[in-house]
Amino acid sequence: MGAVEIFEREVYSIAAHFAYIQRVSTLDKTANAIKLRLYVTSGCFVQIYANVRKKITSYALVLGENRVYGRDCDGGIWHRHPYENPETHDFSPEGSREISLKEFLIEVQQILEREGLL
Repeated sequence: MGAVEIFEREVYSIAAHFAYIQRVSTLDKTANAIKLRLYVTSGCFVQIYANVRKKITSYALVLGENRVYGRDCDGGIWHRHPYENPETHDFSPEGSREISLKEFLIEVQQILEREGLL
């Protein structure tokens, strides 16, 4: 089993522990990259992209058609797209720390609860 398949299995396994995630769908998969969606509602989902060869990971909370929160890693360097201003890049100590998918989904849950969406 390759790195992409292992990553995919981990996403499905982690997502199963979060009651607010209704379903998981693999949108695209190649030998080196994968894109998945974790659906909260029909108009709200978490999109995950990973390229194992280029060491790129992207987690995004999408509401409607817009990313409203995200965390990305490109070549080992992490940054955050804060909920208050998702078009910006936060390289502060908190914004640039490495984050697991589980941690990101906890942050998403907190945002959705705070905004009354859960």
